[in-house]
Amino acid sequence: MIITIDGPTASGKSAVARMLADSLNFYYLPTGWLYRSVSYLLVSEFQYSTEQLQNPLKQDVEYCLNPDFLVYTYDSKKGGDIFFREENITPFLKDYTVDQSVSLISPVVMVRENVAHAQRLFAERSYNSVIEGRDCGSVVFPHADYKFYLTAPLSVRAQRWQKDQVLRGHIFTLEQAEEQISVRDLHDLEREHSPLVIPVGAHVIDNGSMTIFETVKVLLSYTGR
Repeated sequence: MIITIDGPTASGKSAVARMLADSLNFYYLPTGWLYRSVSYLLVSEFQYSTEQLQNPLKQDVEYCLNPDFLVYTYDSKKGGDIFFREENITPFLKDYTVDQSVSLISPVVMVRENVAHAQRLFAERSYNSVIEGRDCGSVVFPHADYKFYLTAPLSVRAQRWQKDQVLRGHIFTLEQAEEQISVRDLHDLEREHSPLVIPVGAHVIDNGSMTIFETVKVLLSYTGR
């Protein structure tokens, strides 16, 4: 069974998807980590500049996503980790510099196609999965068993993003957070390939006034669990 969770930045996709996966005893895959991995590796392995990130070479992207090198593991107690050539690169993926570089590679059609392929390989290996991102239910898994689209008002999402950045050691005012979220929303919505849309058949959940637990409870009710 495949369950997809789509939605804009800071709509709660990651936290909800992980809790939902744990509730169902499913695997959890945050597709954003795959994009972050490619972004981080292009810079660390190939010394890509800002300009090069906007037009990466196909062979470099394929190298970064090679399943013999890039391995994702998930444990409901320990969480998820990404290894590249047996080195755990997960801590590096949360850096603010990766936030900036991933925004450059994520709109690139070739990159999205390769990441989508990596997602499908993961789903083939793991049977039951909860997969979250911005095009999971619309492009990568259009025939998913259950599709959800999470959303919340901009002000709420900005506050969530702001708090998350504090945990990473980065301080932003609420005004700056709203600006950052607005820019990301615009990039996602206007992206030429796989723009952010509500997937056909998806259940739309506005969780602006809901806790993570309440949101997961709603999703579980749709799955009959």
